[in-house]
Amino acid sequence: MKKYIESLSTDVMRTFCDVVETSSFTRAAEMNSLSQSAVSQQVAALERDLGTRLLIRGGAGAEATDVGKAFYRGAKDVLARLDRMAREVDGIVKSASPVLRVGTIYSVGFYLLDAYVRKFIKAHPEVKLDVRYTKWDEITAAVIGGEMDLGILAFPEKQRSIEIIPFADEELMVVCAPGHRLADRASVDPSDLRGERFVAFEANVPTRRFIDRMLRAGRVSVDVCMEFDNNDTLKRAVEVGAGLSIVPKGIGQREESLGQLCFIPFRQPAKWTRKISIIRRRGRQHSKAEMLFLRTLRSPM
Repeated sequence: MKKYIESLSTDVMRTFCDVVETSSFTRAAEMNSLSQSAVSQQVAALERDLGTRLLIRGGAGAEATDVGKAFYRGAKDVLARLDRMAREVDGIVKSASPVLRVGTIYSVGFYLLDAYVRKFIKAHPEVKLDVRYTKWDEITAAVIGGEMDLGILAFPEKQRSIEIIPFADEELMVVCAPGHRLADRASVDPSDLRGERFVAFEANVPTRRFIDRMLRAGRVSVDVCMEFDNNDTLKRAVEVGAGLSIVPKGIGQREESLGQLCFIPFRQPAKWTRKISIIRRRGRQHSKAEMLFLRTLRSPM
């Protein structure tokens, strides 16, 4: 009997309770959008399967037997628990804020992305935006592994499991200390850097690999004297005269305005462009929060 009762539909329990509370098959049928015949059949099937009478039909309506009263109390308890659980779950779902996990490299997050993040938070305060600043390879691994929803980085590697969405082009410029021989130039050619002491990104950084390819294409050799994994430390080294470097245009506005660094464009700036892209795991369904964030990234600033 226990297994049978556990297998009972909550609809059957609810209809039976309605019959007991209203003492009417007709009223219970109306309350559950059923025919009176269907309610009678449900109760008859219950009584047959349990092997006992649950209701007594009479002129005054339906009245529960002792077994019927016990069944009614148990069914009401089950239905109340289920209703309470449904309310609690629904309340959590409705009150919980959607979370969007975004990974970005330092140079993009602190400079290019910052205005978009502020715009998104202001427009969509209901979304919990979790922006993590880390290395490019950690972002790629986290996106593939599902630990991040989106990644924003430079020159992402093409992979089957990754979808790449173009985001922005950043002009790369030569940066040097104010006293450097190139500081007053309006523009430079790659050949102007030949033999210069060079403060570089670490060798495995995609932007470094792009710069190396461009210098090799121009048959330009530089003297790499220092390597760093972030723009801020690199700028400090250039500022104290350790050498010059090539960095994204937007990262040094403060230092340039204070006269601490000089930024010089290449004569063919279109060739010296850093491609910034958004990556996401291919085939993964877009969440509403993700779609809203992507829309913000595509909007004008």
